[in-house]
This record gives sequence, C-alpha cells and structure tokens, in this order.
Amino acid sequence: MKRTEIIAVGTELLLGEIVNTNASYISEQLSRYGVPVLYHSVVGDNAGRMKEAFELANRRSELVIVTGGLGPTADDVTKTVLAELLDRPIVRDEAALATIEQFVRSRGREMNAGDRKQADVLSGSEVLANPVGLAPGMWIEGDTTWMLLPGVPREMRSIVDATFPTKFSGATLVSESLRFYEIGESALDEAVLDLLEGTNPTVAPYAETGEARLRVSARAETEQEAREMIDQVKEDILQRVGPYYFGSDDETLATSLIKALTRLNRTLAVAESLTGGEVQSMLTSTPGASAVFLGGVVTYSDELKNRSLGVSLDTIEQHSVVSKEVALEMVNGLTALTGSDYGLAFTGEAGPTSNSGQPVGTVWIGVKTPGGVDVLERRYPHQERNVIRTRAAKDGLWALIQQIKKGE
Repeated sequence: MKRTEIIAVGTELLLGEIVNTNASYISEQLSRYGVPVLYHSVVGDNAGRMKEAFELANRRSELVIVTGGLGPTADDVTKTVLAELLDRPIVRDEAALATIEQFVRSRGREMNAGDRKQADVLSGSEVLANPVGLAPGMWIEGDTTWMLLPGVPREMRSIVDATFPTKFSGATLVSESLRFYEIGESALDEAVLDLLEGTNPTVAPYAETGEARLRVSARAETEQEAREMIDQVKEDILQRVGPYYFGSDDETLATSLIKALTRLNRTLAVAESLTGGEVQSMLTSTPGASAVFLGGVVTYSDELKNRSLGVSLDTIEQHSVVSKEVALEMVNGLTALTGSDYGLAFTGEAGPTSNSGQPVGTVWIGVKTPGGVDVLERRYPHQERNVIRTRAAKDGLWALIQQIKKGE
C-alpha cells in the first residue's frame, strides 16, 4: 500500500470560491483499493509555494496526486514546477495533441497556443487520456510516484475511473457509516470506547447537526471478507446503542420515516412555520416519498394559519404563535385538511430576534398519529437561525419515527 497524499492546485480554492470536491472523490476511490491517504493540501497558483508543497510531498509520500494547473493559461504551472523538481524536460505528446486538435475543431474553432500547451507532458510519463476535456493526465513512476489530473471535476473523475482499476490491486478497504440520533457524540464515544481502539476493523466517530455517526472500516483480501468483519462490529455496536440507530451511509431520517410509512401503508402531511418547507424538502428528496407523502403547507403568517389550518386567532393572541396550543391546532387542522394518517406541525422562533415574545430557539412540534396527538417542546439556545430550523426539522422526523416504533 502506498502512503498517499492529494494536493489541489488553485487560488480559487483558497479564496473559497469553489469547494475542493476533487480530494474527497479521489480519497473515496482510493479507499476501495485499500490505499491510505495521509494528507490533503491546497496550494494557490504560485510557483514558489507550489514548489514548497511538492518538495514536502516528495519527501514524505510514496504516491502524490495533484489536481489542477494543467490548463492553457499563464498561471497553470503545475507541470513546469514538477518538471523542475523531478529534473524531467517537458515534451509535446503528439497523441494528446491530435486528440486536442480534433476536440477543438469539432467545436468550429482553430487551435491556439493555449490549446497546444495542454498537450505538453513530462518526459517519460504515462499519458492518461482525457475523454471529456483537453488536458490529459500523467502517471510518473519514481521513488515517489506522481499522478497529475485536470482540476475540472468531470475530467478528473473520468481519468480516475479509467486509471485506478489498472494501477491498484490487493487489499480492499470497505466502510459503512452507522447513523444515530438523540445521542450526543460524547455519549456515543463512551458507549463504544473500546472499539475505537481497534486497528482492523477501525471505528471512528463523526458529528453533524443533531446527529452522530460511527464509521466502521475493514481491510481484507476481498470485499465480502471486509463486509463480514464490519457486520460483526456493527452487531456489537447496535447491541449497545441500537435504539438511537436509524440507518447507514446515505440513509437519512427522512429515508427512515418514508420506509416506515411505506411498510405500514400509511400517509403523512406536514405543516411548517419556522422550518419554511425544509421538512417537506427532506421528504420529497427521498425516493418513494410520493407513495406516502400527501403534501403540506407553509403557513408563515398568522392569517394563513387561520385560513389554511383553522388555527384560532384568539389562540394565537392568548398563547402567542409560538406555543403548544398553536402547534396542536396546526397539526389537527392539517390532518383534517389532507386526510393523512400522520401529521407533523412546526412553529417556533428561529431568530435572530423574537417576534412572538418567546426566547429565540423555542420550538413546538405537533405529532399526530392514529393513536392521538403529542406536542413536543424543544429549545435550542444560542444557536444560529438555520441550525435551529434544521434541528427542529430532524427532531420532528425522529419523534414520528419513534411514535411509529411504539405502535408496531
């Protein structure tokens, strides 16, 4: 296995104008072949700083993958800097030039110096064809092996997908992310502390808004062997913290809820105030949602709550719009309006200032099931507006999932 690092070239990455998705994609693909990535770095389009970054990588890594800086402009100097470091001349690759020429002329224009520059490669390199762009990639063997890739994600991916299967073999690394809700990262870590010390499989904790994850990774000769190792650890983890588990990898709370409703052949509707449609967006982003999700309403104003859901203006005046009573009338009015089996309603103060007199971060969630109605109070003090909205949305989905489990 080669100690690997990935260097992304581009000042626009440092300025935050674009996100470095290339590194995550390359790392993900390398993990499938059991190739460990030890470093990610970003360097701007500056020859001096690129030289420093390349020299460091050359000393500490066995494989260095560089994205970006292969284009036609004056600041595309990746090849020049690396050619000097490796003491390899730059030569023009005739096959790459012919491909570029055909590509350019198919678009009805003549070749220019910048187009031709992209056919220049380091002497002795294996030229990696770029089927969806101009600049080819390069594979340069040595004490440290270098792989140069275009920075355009679509072009990078096409070369990676064609090259990695021929370059890497041996052990396979397989990972599964177990996703949990309503258990903090520290509590989850404590529950599996002994497993975090394992070397194969490994267990690593991660956190995101309102959720906690454990990534279980195993390295073996075959994918099947690695998955069997993961399954054993997963079973142990779920014996300890199973009630908080809702899915793996790309599964979400919305996915889990849609699956539960589909299994029961029941329907759902949603009424949103503070979340402003976020819950409905989560649901409709899930394949299969149309079979169980009837729809919903976004009722930001008091008047629309009254007209659409039958929320009494007297109730709002007496208890404020951010209250248990309003959440209750919202969810009851919603299910009467839509005829759904289940309903969720959200009202609260997301800030930055309060319009209801209730503290910012106060949320009420109405949860209606065939067995009755429950109204939950949640408080998210000192949180940003969008964090409050997302936490409320996820808490509502989780609460309904738990209600369904109780009824099964």
